[in-house]
Amino acid sequence: MSAKMDAESYLRSGSNELRVLEYRTTGMSFGINILKVSKIVSDLNHFTDVPGTHTAVKGVFRDMNRLVPVVDLAEFLGVAGEKTKRQKVIVTEFFGTQTGFWVEQIDWIHHFRWEDVIDAESVFQGIDHRYVIGIVKPTEERMVLLLDYETILMDLCPHLQRDDLERGGVDVDFTGKKILVAEDSPAVRAMLVNELTENGGEVVQAGDGQVAWDQFQKQEFHLVICDVEMPQMDGLNVVLRIRQSERSDTPVIVYSSIGDIGMKARANFLKADAHITKLNMDKLLSSADTLLRGEKLEADTEAIAESEETEEVQLVSVE
Repeated sequence: MSAKMDAESYLRSGSNELRVLEYRTTGMSFGINILKVSKIVSDLNHFTDVPGTHTAVKGVFRDMNRLVPVVDLAEFLGVAGEKTKRQKVIVTEFFGTQTGFWVEQIDWIHHFRWEDVIDAESVFQGIDHRYVIGIVKPTEERMVLLLDYETILMDLCPHLQRDDLERGGVDVDFTGKKILVAEDSPAVRAMLVNELTENGGEVVQAGDGQVAWDQFQKQEFHLVICDVEMPQMDGLNVVLRIRQSERSDTPVIVYSSIGDIGMKARANFLKADAHITKLNMDKLLSSADTLLRGEKLEADTEAIAESEETEEVQLVSVE
């Protein structure tokens, strides 16, 4: 990216754009952010069964040098029928690992703005919608459900839950520190809030980027922890606004399930203090502790080089 490009131009180049891959399973339309998609595999003919896994995990297959688990999404969601056809595997990357979701068909890639995303909580309110995080409307008549893939994976893999993660003995104390947590996934947000409050922090929660920015303008925070992909306003726009505000020196950690160098470069370009991949909780806690003590984190030299030298970051390749 050209060093001359300002942050607002950088954001206008696409960071606040949401591209949704629409797919179908059992006749229902679902969507996934294209940035989370590594590739699409057609006609998967062979995979290896793995005993003892969740019933929706149908096995693993080899993709290049990786073994990728395959999840029957319709079965996991409880909507599978006898005539359900599984013809495509959407290979995704969350938490630094790849997972394949078995679906019926791929429909289209739609372009939206993050403010176009309807928060599922505002629609369902008291109704249980654990795995639906948002809704987009390609047309006035059609709706596509955006699933909370992070929560799906945490339910499929209990070891991802914080209580079961191996800890490296991080000793932190956030007493007297007010921390803003902006995260749209309820499961991930709850994990963050629990960890921060257990270590003495006072936490203010925001389920989307607009709410996070509103809260930031109303109160002073010692630290902001911000997801990237959120309804109403994406996290990179939140970072930009913070850096352009009167409290531009507030430490900001970008906490995202997208761990590639392109996203790290974007966070670095917008002057976030750190980019940490979910669910690396120990690194998050230690980084937060360092920043709250007024110290600087070690620079990510790879991300710095990418943000300075690359004109356009290639974020995803869909085959």
